[in-house]
Amino acid sequence: MTIDYNSEWVCTETNERVAQFVTQIPKASGTFKILALTDLHWDSAHCKLDLLKSHLDEALKKNIPVVIIGDLYDVMQGKYDPRSDQSTLREEHRGNCYFDAIIDTSIDWFRPYAKIMALVSPGNHEGAVMKRQQIDLIDRFCRGMKSEGSKVISAPDWGFILIKMKNRNTVNTKKLYYQHGYGGGGEITRGLIDHSRTRSQWDADVYVSGHIHRRNIDENIIVRCSARGTVSQEQQLFVRCGSYKDETHDAWHISKGRGARPVGGWYINFNAKIVRGDLLVSVSAEPTS
Repeated sequence: MTIDYNSEWVCTETNERVAQFVTQIPKASGTFKILALTDLHWDSAHCKLDLLKSHLDEALKKNIPVVIIGDLYDVMQGKYDPRSDQSTLREEHRGNCYFDAIIDTSIDWFRPYAKIMALVSPGNHEGAVMKRQQIDLIDRFCRGMKSEGSKVISAPDWGFILIKMKNRNTVNTKKLYYQHGYGGGGEITRGLIDHSRTRSQWDADVYVSGHIHRRNIDENIIVRCSARGTVSQEQQLFVRCGSYKDETHDAWHISKGRGARPVGGWYINFNAKIVRGDLLVSVSAEPTS
């Protein structure tokens, strides 16, 4: 039987593109969890805030670190944005200081989760604001959360997270690659074809993305031969997170002929066990709801 051991974890920056979790396995086996989310669109009137809150409350209860890979914000109601739709604007964000209001209210809302916020990176929505307004919303959010006691990392648009799992003198490291995503996620391929493109360019054990508001998972096995001639099979997991935005009320989404999309993220599980003195780690994932 494995047990969850998220009671102790540390997330730090190794360099601009690499962060790492370090956790200690207290017994012969256990599971370390990360909650991966994308496309919250938190400031949209169509964001399912109650559902998001329930998922974050569960993570807080179990001390599960949260990583948000792009589009924390919707932010489409600023000047020069062709996607602007006033029906998606929440009342508290109306006024001349639109971006300031969103930053301030989001910090207030996420304050209870300060200690589990581990890493936040930008998506295309934050990127559009950076391009048009020269405002780094993710950096401002993370600075605000740090003022609330969080150690959250303001991450770049792509990077790696190392998950270092220790047991006595043994260490096993898994590599997670993240990038918000790209493309349209067609009705036939649903973004799965992008996994093949990603696999050919980035070396990792786990790949996390979002963007297309689909939620799916794909597993791959790589056969490798070591320098000593040992042949082994290694697992790769491709995780696509859904959104928290109810797009059946979104005019731009509907105008593209698109329907409802899955809602929620993924718990990524790093399952460790000691076998004849070796620390072995496999990876699995389970949906938030």
